[in-house]
Amino acid sequence: MSIPNPSQLAPRGVRRAGAGPGAGPGAGGGAGPGAAGLRGAVAFEWTKLVSLRSTWYLLLAAAVAMALAAPGIGVTFHDPAASPADPAALAALYGVGTVVAALAMLSVTGEYATGCLTTTLQCVPDRARFLLAKCLVQGGVSFAMGVALGVGGTVAGALSLDESTFHASTAAGQVLAIGAYTALLSVLTLGLATVVRSSAGVLTCLFLLLFLLPSLLRALPGGFPADVADVLPQGAGERLLAGATGGYGPAVALPLLAAWAFASTALALRVLRRRDA
Repeated sequence: MSIPNPSQLAPRGVRRAGAGPGAGPGAGGGAGPGAAGLRGAVAFEWTKLVSLRSTWYLLLAAAVAMALAAPGIGVTFHDPAASPADPAALAALYGVGTVVAALAMLSVTGEYATGCLTTTLQCVPDRARFLLAKCLVQGGVSFAMGVALGVGGTVAGALSLDESTFHASTAAGQVLAIGAYTALLSVLTLGLATVVRSSAGVLTCLFLLLFLLPSLLRALPGGFPADVADVLPQGAGERLLAGATGGYGPAVALPLLAAWAFASTALALRVLRRRDA
């Protein structure tokens, strides 16, 4: 489906393609480009995101996936100490979070595929500001969607578990962790998409990084390969969402995931400046 022409969507504070020097944010004695530029770029990205039907299709697909996965996982639990949010956390870790992250992927690969990125970079010529705006919008939307999915999955989990122990603080913490995981995974995916530029390539990289590589490392003899697998994004996610033990806990897992997301976007910025200058 078509991506709207960014030059028609650029809000105030973002220079439209073809605009003269006097049309910039600082014209007429207004706010300088640094003050209004990021706000305008964020509004620009938000407008593009909500204008696409694929955005709503993917969010609906994530909701359906959680509605199916959480009860399916819940019926396999037979632990009276299980939290009602456990099925939702596992569903987010092993698939639903990736569906939400696909939204970040398409926000980049769609622009490359249609050629709209050229116009976008004319509207937001500062590469760092462009990438930061995308990260803020995609990360914010993914966090909100992750929390909503966590709440829905917790309700579904509570209905499907034959026995469970509900603690409001524990369940709330797990729901927020689901939101944080989906947000950071989306930012990591956005960085990969900027580097790879192809949806098929990004999905391949995600499959290798999140599922295949950790499994292969843990199948190798010796403790070192398993230790490496534990610090990959999936290993950090397991400690944040699934209560996996060994090595470190959620307090380390969250900044570790953030480090992976930061490394991905830092690489993306370097590539963007060199290749799409």
